[in-house]
Amino acid sequence: MKSLVEEIDEAFAGLEPPGDDKILHPDCMDDVDILEFYGGVRREDMTDENIIYSYAAPTAFSAEAFRYYLPSYLIWTLNNRDTVEIAAESILLALDPGTERELLHDFRKSKFSLLTKEQITAIKRFLWYLSEHPDLGEFADSALVNYWIDAE
Repeated sequence: MKSLVEEIDEAFAGLEPPGDDKILHPDCMDDVDILEFYGGVRREDMTDENIIYSYAAPTAFSAEAFRYYLPSYLIWTLNNRDTVEIAAESILLALDPGTERELLHDFRKSKFSLLTKEQITAIKRFLWYLSEHPDLGEFADSALVNYWIDAE
């Protein structure tokens, strides 16, 4: 059985970084959280510091940028699940669109629009795995209930 990191890597393999005009979500007015992603930053060149410093970037990413950079955040979180850095909670919050009654529900959910079945499966496994974590479990559970359990 392959590891969760391997599954995430395989599910998101072959993607190219989005062009500068495709990084910011069209409904976002401010790109301050994604400035370091301009210029074609490749996922494999991202460091721990990039993830920690850019913990809020997924909230401003377009669907294309979200899909491209998400594996880096997922794998970092798996490798650093006991960290005090907010990046682990932040990516779990980015995977949670909230309930349908919440103002930003559709905006948050729009980032998932380009995900393939294999990518959705890898995200679900990631969330189920973290649902058992004492500090991150509540965030993973919320994301599962609000969207991913029924996602296909």
